[in-house]
Amino acid sequence: SGKISLDDKVTISERSASMGGSQLYMEPGETHTVSELLTGISMVSANDACVAMAEYICGTDDIFVEKMNEKAAELGMKDTHFKNSTGLHSGNHYTTAADMALLLQYALENPQFREIFTSSIYTTQASDIRSEGFVMQSTLYNYLGEGEFSGGAILGGKTGYTDEAGLCLASLARVDGKEYLLVTAGAEGTAYTEPYHVLDALKVYGEYLRE
Repeated sequence: SGKISLDDKVTISERSASMGGSQLYMEPGETHTVSELLTGISMVSANDACVAMAEYICGTDDIFVEKMNEKAAELGMKDTHFKNSTGLHSGNHYTTAADMALLLQYALENPQFREIFTSSIYTTQASDIRSEGFVMQSTLYNYLGEGEFSGGAILGGKTGYTDEAGLCLASLARVDGKEYLLVTAGAEGTAYTEPYHVLDALKVYGEYLRE
């Protein structure tokens, strides 16, 4: 298969549009660029965009998940096994904070990923179905504002939540001129409570790393 470009157009399938949970609410047959879908995945945990990208890259979500597990093994993620591309709860779908940190460290070596990961707001173009674009606001920045704390700032992050995993956050921060990664999981609360995963990160970055 040829190299994928950020400008490539991806058509949304019936399956990807039906994923539920956090999503961009795209319609079957709608087309969006790879860049828009990747941004939706990073900023708002868009399950429909995850499956659309998996299908675009590998033909089916199942084949893409096989590639995910191959990459996890290659990166030394010994306590990880993926069953889907979305992160929604599933039997035998698991990982650890340490393994997620390995994955994030690897991903941040890609400048295009880093740019998306550290973005706070993004506006899509109009599609063939939507008469105008729509604005995506990073879930993290909805909680965080500018993300600054004494001695540094959170540069970017990816929130997550399921009933089983609790509130989760993988983030990148600059503290006293050095960059740090922090991955936490299992914080109490839901998407409708105080953002305990973000408060945990601010506490670790702003207090423990500066003691």
